[in-house]
Amino acid sequence: MNAQEQTSVRPRRGWLWVLVAMIVAIAITVPLAVLEHQRKTAVLIGDSLTAESAPSISVYLQARGYSVYPEAISGSGLLDTEVDWLARGREFIAQYNPNVVTVEFIGDFGNLGTPPGVQANTPTFYRDWAAAAQELENILTSRGAQVYWVIGPPVENPSIQTTITNLDYIYEHLHAPNTASGTPLLINVTPALTEPGGKYTEYLPGPGGGAPIQVRTPDGTHLTIYGVAIFARAIAEGIH
Repeated sequence: MNAQEQTSVRPRRGWLWVLVAMIVAIAITVPLAVLEHQRKTAVLIGDSLTAESAPSISVYLQARGYSVYPEAISGSGLLDTEVDWLARGREFIAQYNPNVVTVEFIGDFGNLGTPPGVQANTPTFYRDWAAAAQELENILTSRGAQVYWVIGPPVENPSIQTTITNLDYIYEHLHAPNTASGTPLLINVTPALTEPGGKYTEYLPGPGGGAPIQVRTPDGTHLTIYGVAIFARAIAEGIH
């Protein structure tokens, strides 16, 4: 082969390798793009119950293919003045475009700013809370996310329990813009964390019906490690 023929072969081989590299790159990139498009995203909104349980909830959901973004704030509620949950909701939708959002608020009030003229457990309190919950529902569903409102769990303090019962009623009667029936999606964690009949209990049987294990802390509201595991599983299994 003379010098001219060798020169003409090298460019052809060079282009051949470029073509192979392009094919391999496309073969890798396309599936990755498809996986990225199909990846599910979940955002966890709420107060301390969600904040303390978020790592466990995330483990359950990640096993099902979700990218999970915990955004709960301990001590917070929908009427806070220092935390604007409606503005945060808009930010979450813009930033994460989630498939699923869980919302859990048992009625914390006054820890992060109190709106003027509003007192806890008054008609004004419940009216304003209901309005904020409905607006948050509208915001979170605006791009098609499934929004699950958490019902319960019961607590030991009767006054706090009254608040939870009234707020659960509000959540159950929200209008869901993106469900066929207009009824909201709910996750009721009460059966998982109570005795039969929904009665508050500090202890529940261990795995497999074993010896009782403490599930609630001495304050009667928060969860022990075992309680967190039960709560997290109930949340994850409630997402369909």
